Amino acid sequence: MMDDMNCEPMIAELLNTKFGKYLSDHPFFALVLLVFGVIASVPIGLFLVFAVVTFVAVTVFFVFVEIFLLTAGGATLLCVLCCIAVVTFSVSCILSALYIITSHVLNNCFLLRVYEQTVSTEDMETKKEQKPVW
Repeated sequence: MMDDMNCEPMIAELLNTKFGKYLSDHPFFALVLLVFGVIASVPIGLFLVFAVVTFVAVTVFFVFVEIFLLTAGGATLLCVLCCIAVVTFSVSCILSALYIITSHVLNNCFLLRVYEQTVSTEDMETKKEQKPVW
C-alpha cells in the first residue's frame, strides 16, 4: 500500500522535498499532522459555513431593507406629489376665479367709463351745435 502511494506523482513529489523527507523520518510527527488536519477541518468547515450563511443572510437582509426603504420612500414621494397636485389644483381654481372676477369687474368699470365719456362727449357736441339764445 505504501508502494502504491509512492507511485502517485504528487505524493512522490511531496516526499522528495525536505519536508517530505522529514515526515518520512518521523512517522509520529506525520501522524500528528494528519490527525490535526482531519480534526481541524471540522472547525474550519463550520467557520466557512458560518461565513457563507452570514454573508448570504446579510445580503438578503440588505436587499430586503433596501427594498423596504425604497418602497417607503416611493410611497412617501407619491403621497407628497398627490398633495402637491391637490394644492396646485386648488390654487389654480382660486387664481382662475380671481382672474375671471377681476376681468369682469374691470370690463364693467371700463364700459361704464366709456359709456359716460361717450355720453358726455355727445352732450357736449349737442350743446355746441345749439346756439345760444341771447
